[in-house]
Amino acid sequence: MRLLLLVLLLGASLGNDVLAESPAWQDVLPAIKTATAVAGTWTLQEKSLKVTAANGARLALPVVPSSEYDFRVSFTRHTGSHSIALIFLHGGKQATFEIDAWSQHLAGIQNIDGKDLKDNPTRKKNQTLENGRRYTMTIEVRTNQVRCLLDDTELVIHQTDGSDLSMSAFWRMPQATHLGIGAWNSETTFHSVEVRSRSDKPLQLLTSITNSGKKTSTTRVTPTHSMPTPASVKSAVTSKKNKNSKHVLIVLANQDFFYREYADPRAELERAGIRVSVAAGTKAACRPHANSGQGGRSGIVQPDLTLAQVDVKNYDAILFSGGWGSSSYQFAFTGRYNNRSYNGNPAIKKEANRVINEFLAADKYTCALCNAVSVLAWARVNGKSPLTGKRVFAPTRAAASGIYNGRQAQPSCRWHPEVNGARLSPAGSIGHPNTAADDVIVDGIIITGEDDISAREMGRRIAQVLLK
Repeated sequence: MRLLLLVLLLGASLGNDVLAESPAWQDVLPAIKTATAVAGTWTLQEKSLKVTAANGARLALPVVPSSEYDFRVSFTRHTGSHSIALIFLHGGKQATFEIDAWSQHLAGIQNIDGKDLKDNPTRKKNQTLENGRRYTMTIEVRTNQVRCLLDDTELVIHQTDGSDLSMSAFWRMPQATHLGIGAWNSETTFHSVEVRSRSDKPLQLLTSITNSGKKTSTTRVTPTHSMPTPASVKSAVTSKKNKNSKHVLIVLANQDFFYREYADPRAELERAGIRVSVAAGTKAACRPHANSGQGGRSGIVQPDLTLAQVDVKNYDAILFSGGWGSSSYQFAFTGRYNNRSYNGNPAIKKEANRVINEFLAADKYTCALCNAVSVLAWARVNGKSPLTGKRVFAPTRAAASGIYNGRQAQPSCRWHPEVNGARLSPAGSIGHPNTAADDVIVDGIIITGEDDISAREMGRRIAQVLLK
């Protein structure tokens, strides 16, 4: 046969993998390990893979493709109105093929020459997925082009060697060499995930993927001329937990969090291969301030768990994201805000204080950005604020209006840590004096950042201390 397609046949252990080739598609589901999820909650069922609704939910697949290959998934979107994405590689670059994107029912590839599919030549209009209906998405990668199909109908053909491709920040993967799948804020079942090589170079199966993007073991598919029976195909996925992986919990307000102060640190943490989960006071969707960095998207984030469900042993650090809504977690604040939602719920405030106490007691990094520094300021550990005597950054911008010290006022956000004994650094005082982009302070296991301009540096700094 002129074309020999490769089958990934896995043995019961890494030492006796059975390898063969076949003209058929190879199902990757048996080799998937949900611990490699970059975002969202993924569950392997008997013959499918399910993900709950979460912004940017995505999973790294244990496949390093050859130079020419086909990649397809069969799926049913159950809820939501956003993208299903295939994360692919071409010419050493990662990009996505998406259907029903941007809440505008668009399909296409993003990014091309830095432009997302709203603005690049692959834009395809009126591509709406019907919830509850099963679809198949396929991408065919060849040396000089990428071809994208939905249910065998060609939607996109883009002539490229891969050099013009890039990954959107909200889909960014810690592993730049893997295939992946994603579902944006949409409960989805993937019925099959399949690949096949179309070149002389074989596919590679990574029998273990860490969240740092490093492979711990590789099975290379090489040609043989025997085809074992299906009973001989066993999963080589080890159940051993990767002890080197790191996990950060970001806490958002259910109402009025600052989107950039969530998305930028998350992007930097995930770029470093660190897993991120989101907690909030309730499981209700978290809604951001208008125009706080969400761009054309709603910016709504579905939390993975509530503060009451947080178990400190599952995480290596916690970050309270800012926005005026974070005021709702101020445990010991005795004032009252004009916006009733900012006053919070006493039981939820108590949980926020518990979580802070437990992270500090476990000697784990406890971090806050912008107005959320006030959450640490008003926490109480053995009767006093954990920021007392600590070097701290906080924003100069106004806090939420309300009753402060018995009278109507709207002081700077710096007021909260100041009255709780923190040693505040002047605004813009680290590195470049004309910007807050680098204004993050590490004082012991307390890390604070000035504002949304410092958000990306906050993510980098947390990654730096966790991975050192």
